[in-house]
Amino acid sequence: MKTTYSFNHDDMRARFHALRAERERITETDVEPLRKQMDDIIAEIRVLEAKLKPIDATYREKRQALVPIDTELAIISRALKGQTGASE
Repeated sequence: MKTTYSFNHDDMRARFHALRAERERITETDVEPLRKQMDDIIAEIRVLEAKLKPIDATYREKRQALVPIDTELAIISRALKGQTGASE
């Protein structure tokens, strides 16, 4: 990228406008198409998140029912010092 070394106001204005035009060109040809792709993907993700939210809530609720069982299993396992195999 060219750096402005001339402090002539006309040269600086010309450079300013050239840079603005280059920025707009890059934005239109390179940046905006990618932004559009990203926005489309994000919209798809939001749809999937909306579908997932109620399932996740139900899953968490059902998993919560396992906590007391897991706690009791752990207490019994400690009391048996890990010897939890069924004896015949």
